[in-house]
Amino acid sequence: MTKNKIVTIFALFLLFGCDYQPIYSIKNIDKNNNFSINSIVFSGENKINQYLKNNLSNYLNLESKKINYDLVINSKHQRKISSKNKKGDPERYISTIIFNIDFYEKDKLKGNKEFKKSYEYNNKSNKYELKTYEQDVKNNLVDGLYENIIDHLNYIQ
Repeated sequence: MTKNKIVTIFALFLLFGCDYQPIYSIKNIDKNNNFSINSIVFSGENKINQYLKNNLSNYLNLESKKINYDLVINSKHQRKISSKNKKGDPERYISTIIFNIDFYEKDKLKGNKEFKKSYEYNNKSNKYELKTYEQDVKNNLVDGLYENIIDHLNYIQ
């Protein structure tokens, strides 16, 4: 009985003493980045664009930042068959998301960069499961590209 209490107390000290903070919290964005995004213009895939816009919303119109960017983003999603079985049915797919981004600072083109990520996955017999899995893959790819975009914005300062 006392051993359980000691283990519980020790676990509580470990959990509450670690000072956990989310990486992309507003406080960390203010501390770690010296830029803000004034506006974003999207073209291409609507669902992908909306997901990226939700991620980038933490960086929109931060007043205390010295550098302000305007972004023009063109997105594209490609799904290709990677391999087929003997019948000719697809066994594996490759999903690729591409963002071509123009970075403007004070109406002057600061740079252009293409961000690209791919993921290969197996086909599923249930088409509904395949569609939901593909949406998860797209979201995960956009999350990875989002991190690359933020790193690039920090780098081009």
